[in-house]
Amino acid sequence: MLGYVAIGVGAAMAGRLFWMVDDWGRDWTTNHARLSMTNSDPALQPIEVDASSAAVEDMIRKWVDHQSGWAVMSQTENEQHESKQDERADSEPSMRRMHLTRTTPVFRFVDDIHLELTPITSDSPDSPRTRIDAESRSRVGKGDLGQNPRNLKALRAGIIEQTKKSVE
Repeated sequence: MLGYVAIGVGAAMAGRLFWMVDDWGRDWTTNHARLSMTNSDPALQPIEVDASSAAVEDMIRKWVDHQSGWAVMSQTENEQHESKQDERADSEPSMRRMHLTRTTPVFRFVDDIHLELTPITSDSPDSPRTRIDAESRSRVGKGDLGQNPRNLKALRAGIIEQTKKSVE
């Protein structure tokens, strides 16, 4: 009887592993993922949000606060313009960076997610836009079994959800 239970548990674990792996060529050998315009999966492409980079940062922070296993580690604001000679350089918003982590529930593996929130210049200062680029990287292991792309998909979906809430 105990043998059947062990076989059942082993089969369930193998089935879950088989179900989790999205890309068999990538997920065993790569432990990082990045949002990219050339990615064939639209859920892994950078997004542009109709909000300032500071507002987007707040949206991300709110989303992370409601997710288990996610945390904001740091955030910085970088000046885009080195020269102070141009008067517009002082008024233009700067790029922001955020460092998030996601801890897996069972084995407590930590993945680092780095975001760049880049203001998009537009003709109208009343309608700011921000481009969000992100990269997720595992701290341990050769392959991530698809966890890093799942982190980025969850983050991207959460940002889209937060932007819809802020419009309502």
